[in-house]
Amino acid sequence: MPKLSIIIPVYRMNTQLRQCITSIRRTVRIPYEIIVVDDGTPQGEEPPHPPFGENEIRILRSKEHHSMAHVLRMGLQEAEGDVILFLHADIMLSPYTVEDMLDALIAHPEIGAVSAVAMRMNEHRQFCPQLSYRGWEDFAAAAQQLRSGGLTLHPTLYLELFCLMARRDAVGATGLPDEDYRTPCMTAIDYTLRMVRAGYRLGLLPSVYVHHQEDDHARNMDAYDKEILAEADLFHEKWGVSLTYSFGVRDDLFPLMDLSAEDLRILEIGCACGATLMEIGARNPSAKLYGVELNERAAEIARTYADVLAMDVERVDENDIRERFDYILMPDVIEHLLDPWTALRNMRKLLAPGGCIVAGIPNVAHISNLYHLLRGMWQYEDAGLLDRTHFRFFTQREIALMFEGAGLRIEDMMLRRFEMPAPIMELRRELLSLQSIKVRPEDLDAYQWCVRARRE
Repeated sequence: MPKLSIIIPVYRMNTQLRQCITSIRRTVRIPYEIIVVDDGTPQGEEPPHPPFGENEIRILRSKEHHSMAHVLRMGLQEAEGDVILFLHADIMLSPYTVEDMLDALIAHPEIGAVSAVAMRMNEHRQFCPQLSYRGWEDFAAAAQQLRSGGLTLHPTLYLELFCLMARRDAVGATGLPDEDYRTPCMTAIDYTLRMVRAGYRLGLLPSVYVHHQEDDHARNMDAYDKEILAEADLFHEKWGVSLTYSFGVRDDLFPLMDLSAEDLRILEIGCACGATLMEIGARNPSAKLYGVELNERAAEIARTYADVLAMDVERVDENDIRERFDYILMPDVIEHLLDPWTALRNMRKLLAPGGCIVAGIPNVAHISNLYHLLRGMWQYEDAGLLDRTHFRFFTQREIALMFEGAGLRIEDMMLRRFEMPAPIMELRRELLSLQSIKVRPEDLDAYQWCVRARRE
């Protein structure tokens, strides 16, 4: 039976810590040690020693207040277990949390770490369960109800550390947390992404639920979010990739695809860090995944889940690419190309018979663009419809002509829309009432056109 080292960083959280440790004693059934690492809590408020009258707990103290990364480093250097459980002091474990997480690591040897879910998470909020309970018994029953659906594992490129279990070899290959980060969220993202870079995969366990208690940090989320944004810039400097752009999953394109077929061959142009391909692989484990990415730092991460090819889509020689693809994804790519017309013709040659290109393309005729244009403004931005890196601009009609000219038959076009401010919506109403010209609502509403086009 492996020994578990539970590392709990704490700062001025004695009440939550007591409840956390009580939940450990009520639920953990394998040999364990608890290492509480106090991050410089002022004298008189620090965790008592000997702690709570039990000898399985060790307390490490930092003389000064540093950061979560600092105290996690202290804890890791003292941990003796074969498996490490990073646990925030404001977390309460539910019955079978540890067993289920350990089972997931055993069942998937390629996985370096797994995380539970809670109702309050900074990342992967689509997996936050909406449960209602009061008291321990209700909490345990709610967690068991979620657990009854079976243990499932959802792959991800990074995880939080509020309840994360990692195998010892993965921790050793990753090294110690980076003290340049101060926020728990960015400390976790950097640390777990380094685990991916070391060759391990990560998994979120949507059926393993823990209780995240309310604390002062939760009541000051606005200030905390600003700190995260500042450290996101630091992350970009260190990793050479954007946290907001490079890790997004383009699941808005999935309704245009049939992902159920066996052995699908899928190529994504501009795959960034591979999050979309990773999600496709989770939905169809038999799919063969390929990507093209110019940013080598991003491509290094994407290679964890896909075969990343070297390709210039505007100059590709189809004889250099052996595979032929059922789907080629081009999300937010075409507008960045100097010659998208040639690129589409090249991509057509790489499609298998009956294969499709699925693309997302910004709509230059969107009502927000017209609103600013009529006020004399056409200001390029870092992101959005007028991204300063866009070379080409399209309406729905021009998109259709471009695909048809490349020998591709458009089968479906969906529009993506976003809520707009009242002044912009008033202009929309006025434009639709014009008598001298027929204005189609969809031309104004489409922020982006999502297209599926099949090889003729």
